[in-house]
Amino acid sequence: MVFVVKRKSVVVRLLTAAVLALGVGAAIAPQAVHAAPPPGVSDGAAGDSAVAACYEGRIPNSSRYDGNISVHVYGSACTTRWGRLVWDDNNNCCVPVWVKVERQVNGSYGWLPTHTKTKKVLFGDFGNHNTATVPWVQYSNQRFRACWGVGTSEPSTWNCGPFVN
Repeated sequence: MVFVVKRKSVVVRLLTAAVLALGVGAAIAPQAVHAAPPPGVSDGAAGDSAVAACYEGRIPNSSRYDGNISVHVYGSACTTRWGRLVWDDNNNCCVPVWVKVERQVNGSYGWLPTHTKTKKVLFGDFGNHNTATVPWVQYSNQRFRACWGVGTSEPSTWNCGPFVN
């Protein structure tokens, strides 16, 4: 009988170890966000200027420069994107400048905007200005761009940089 109890104890320990190993593996798996996309999914779905999915900081090839104003798409690794306006100086008085970040997703009806965040920057408030963030979803067929415009209310016409992932 003692032999059977020891055998059950060994089996229980082995099963416990296996469950713990699976649990630790499941806890570690979400951290592997820099892994390559699954077969058939491309991070380049947003176009030629798309970059690696989990990017931190200014996204390469996302900028638009117009004299003293530029806009860029920034990213926070694998969670968000936002637009940044860099306003150095302006000789035209008193017109607010707006910055916008736009997220689009490609679905059965083509590219559709799903999230847009804007920020109004009053004249004379030169420097760097960020929009609120929009979500970034790994392996999603999505793209982002940053835009700027002028006006006392939200512009109907925007000057936009290229789309990036």
